[in-house]
Amino acid sequence: MLPALTLVITLLFSPQPDWEWRSFPDAGFKILSPVELTHDVKEVPTTMSIIQFHQYHGGSLADSTLNMAFVIDYYRLPGDDEVNDDEYKDDFFANTIDELLMSVEGTLVYSDVLHQSDRDVFIWKGTYLKGKGVIKGQLVLSGNKYYGLQVFGLEANNPDAAMSKFLDSFKFIE
Repeated sequence: MLPALTLVITLLFSPQPDWEWRSFPDAGFKILSPVELTHDVKEVPTTMSIIQFHQYHGGSLADSTLNMAFVIDYYRLPGDDEVNDDEYKDDFFANTIDELLMSVEGTLVYSDVLHQSDRDVFIWKGTYLKGKGVIKGQLVLSGNKYYGLQVFGLEANNPDAAMSKFLDSFKFIE
């Protein structure tokens, strides 16, 4: 009984991060996050042109308060045309997830595609660190804009609710 009481008291009085709206008008989105998100830009050459790849990231698995890392990738696909081809979208989503999971030696747990009026969303979950880590994400295509949202956590910390809070809060802004 004493260990359970100690755990409850520790959880109640340990510092919890404040979730705040973070707005990025240049990239056209806002999101609810418990950490500041740092913005980095890289130029990536492609066969068609150079893509400006934006990444917004914050948090850390080593942070004892949160034990989570948050990442949002953003770029415009080459060309100004909207991507309307379903086969292209399916291949794009599958290849993006395969590369990400390969980079962390992870495994896909589930995935699904949601077609909405203003976007296509690929929701997914994976594991890494031989099942000790969990990643939840969404890949969003809206016109020729790509947003890749990922949250990394440790399975032992049961991060699902916080991960969903972050991912579900993603909103477009003008």
